[in-house]
Amino acid sequence: MEIKVINQRKFQLLENHKIILELYYPKWWSNNAEIRYLGKRFEIRAKGFWQTNFIITENHREIGSIKLNWNQNSTIILKTKEHKKLTYHLSQESMWHSKFVVKANESPVLKIHAKSNWKKFYPDLLLNIENDQKTNDYKLLIAISVYLINNRLKSAAAGASIAAVS
Repeated sequence: MEIKVINQRKFQLLENHKIILELYYPKWWSNNAEIRYLGKRFEIRAKGFWQTNFIITENHREIGSIKLNWNQNSTIILKTKEHKKLTYHLSQESMWHSKFVVKANESPVLKIHAKSNWKKFYPDLLLNIENDQKTNDYKLLIAISVYLINNRLKSAAAGASIAAVS
């Protein structure tokens, strides 16, 4: 599986060169995103003004949530069809906003590396699935993680540009 970065507002998850999932931001100024996967439409919407809590919906039905803490580490809670809650934690592995890990019960599930590309204004994302169980479908989790990483990289770039100007 690979993550194809079209631009800062559109991402695709490819498997055997076929588009499986698409994450995109419908409006350039909004942090709300949409995911198209398996013929379904998922949305990630901010819950409040400060944008530290988000709701994940599938066809307008809530299936999960995201909570950010002060250093932007994220807790992702997804509900299964059996109404169980699965909890994942996305955190930064390196201090340069380039390596991220998603853990479930303190064991790594996914690792995503944001590799700088000087020819474009946005990084390429490299994906490594750590937990290779065939029973788990991590594709929606990958899209949510890419959403959070993209938002974190955008806010870091905004902070850097403000510091450069002042």
